[in-house]
Amino acid sequence: MRPGTLIGLAPLALYLLGFTLVPVASTLWLSVTAEDNGITLDHFRRTAGHYQFGEAVANTLAITAVGLVLEMGLGLAAALALASRPRGRAVFRVCLLIPLGVPTIVAAAVMRAVFGTVGYLNEVLLRAHVIRAPVDWVGERALAVVTVAVADAWKVTPLVLLILLAGLQTIPGQLYEAARTDGASPWRQFRAVTLPLLRPALTMALIVRGVDAFRIFALPLALAGGGLPVLSTYAYTEYLEYGNPHTAAASSVILLAMILVTVLAYLKLAGPEEVLR
Repeated sequence: MRPGTLIGLAPLALYLLGFTLVPVASTLWLSVTAEDNGITLDHFRRTAGHYQFGEAVANTLAITAVGLVLEMGLGLAAALALASRPRGRAVFRVCLLIPLGVPTIVAAAVMRAVFGTVGYLNEVLLRAHVIRAPVDWVGERALAVVTVAVADAWKVTPLVLLILLAGLQTIPGQLYEAARTDGASPWRQFRAVTLPLLRPALTMALIVRGVDAFRIFALPLALAGGGLPVLSTYAYTEYLEYGNPHTAAASSVILLAMILVTVLAYLKLAGPEEVLR
């Protein structure tokens, strides 16, 4: 490798080292370090035995699952609509991409105004006579999970849209022409042409969004406070409110392990060639 290439890669290497590898290594070390600087797994046992940890894991998995279904479905529908080149496509695309540029903390504040007990959604439903009394959208666990997942989908579905739209644009138009010549219906074209050739983009979108969904933090904290703990907010609470850096690190390591296991399991099922090709 040429010296100029090494110099050009130096900033990226320093960034990865300082903001990824070092923090991860520090967290791993903190999670297995005892008070006397010995090695112990007691922090993981204490974390697993905490009354709120199991609920945090279940909520994280539920929000991730519901959010991915919403984001992949809506993102694919929007990508297919844009790929058909409708009138006003440019305006439509800009409107869809606006949420992606909204900072997460601002999006959390907006969603709180929408889903609050006296928020816009309750007001609209009351005026439309769909409900008789305001709904507490985060009062029950199942409803809170769906509410947070919907709020997260509003923010990040545009990212899925961009990935899938890029994948759709790589599919040769001649394949659709050949399918139409053979008498294939639009649904048959979607199943036989679009989905198989879109699998790499679908895999990439699932991995990117899945990893990010596991780490969700601001939205459940802003919408439900401590009423809907997830692993990120659990680690945050352990560290700042209870002053337990070791158990906070242990829960963060468990979250990292969950992400790695999920990604590797999906790649095993889908095949790594779907990402590499």
